Amino acid sequence: MDLPQLRAILALRELASFAKAGEHLHLSPPAVFGQIRQLEEELGEKLYERLGKRLQLTATGELLAEYAKTIVQQHDDAVRALRGQGGGKRSLLRVGCGPHTSIRILPYLLRAFRETNQSTEIRQTTGDDLGLIRDLRAGILDAVLMTLRPENPELEQLPLWKYHLVFALPPSRRRTTLAELRQLPFLVLHRPVVIDAAVRRHCDDAGFTPAALFESDQPDAIKELVKLGVGATVLPLWSVAQEAGRGELRIIHPRRRRYYSFGWLYRPSKYPSKPLAALLATGARWAEWWPLAEYVSPAAGEERRD
Repeated sequence: MDLPQLRAILALRELASFAKAGEHLHLSPPAVFGQIRQLEEELGEKLYERLGKRLQLTATGELLAEYAKTIVQQHDDAVRALRGQGGGKRSLLRVGCGPHTSIRILPYLLRAFRETNQSTEIRQTTGDDLGLIRDLRAGILDAVLMTLRPENPELEQLPLWKYHLVFALPPSRRRTTLAELRQLPFLVLHRPVVIDAAVRRHCDDAGFTPAALFESDQPDAIKELVKLGVGATVLPLWSVAQEAGRGELRIIHPRRRRYYSFGWLYRPSKYPSKPLAALLATGARWAEWWPLAEYVSPAAGEERRD
């Protein structure tokens, strides 16, 4: 089997039609049919079946398509990386992050990166942490910017900074005691890899379990609800410090500060592309380009407890 045949089985799975697959691959429908037929003869198995007007892969076809996805992705990655090494030609980096990072961090990072890497195209994907990690392992992404967990098997980590969580409350003229905080409705930030456990631990340290009124993976939406007086939440200090300074909400620091590492996650390689190495290096200079750098701590050294 060869790459055109593998691309044909992937296109057939996605588009369920020889005509549409041929249009996608810039081939005639008979040419796509011929490639699938050659695969069937080589494997001795039927790879698709007709369901009404649609074509659907058989179990064997689905298994082949999964392998084909990995092989084609690795081939395309290799071509992009080698072109990126050659200079002159445009290279491509695919970066993943959460919704908040895409607004409050990534634009400043990319502006700094572009100062010396104008020939590199960046494609950014926003998603949940588990999905981003899955796509990174599959080769769909080159790097992910996120809160790091202690271990990510088969992946490399480059911590950039550490941050701690704070309680964020609606604006008020009087101080809110911890006892009163426990009675407020809670707006919960949901991100399953690290943040969910961190929020629970933060509230446990304060001696209560939050009564969740609203749950979202969009910190900006949660902050707007806090500003409107709907309830309280737990967010990173860097996320709410400027709003607190403007009096739009209030923050309460925990008695015990737990620090969490934020940084790059990427696949290990002895020969990383020059654009990826440059992007990682730009991230490591975060204190130079990030406006919120004063609200976090350097990642180097042991995790602190205050």
